[in-house]
Amino acid sequence: MCAGAIAHAQVKTLVFSASDPKRGYSVYTGGKFPSKAEIRKGILADECAELLKKFFTERRK
Repeated sequence: MCAGAIAHAQVKTLVFSASDPKRGYSVYTGGKFPSKAEIRKGILADECAELLKKFFTERRK
């Protein structure tokens, strides 16, 4: 996700499921988002995490 582009676009609500605990935006900023957007995270987090793990496992074969 490009947080800068989202902030400049003045997105009102950002909804996402899976975060990246190793290299995600919140790792570098302490979780602060540079806009007035409402941040809704973790929607179907377990299901999305499983899909991402499966996708990258297949890609590494």
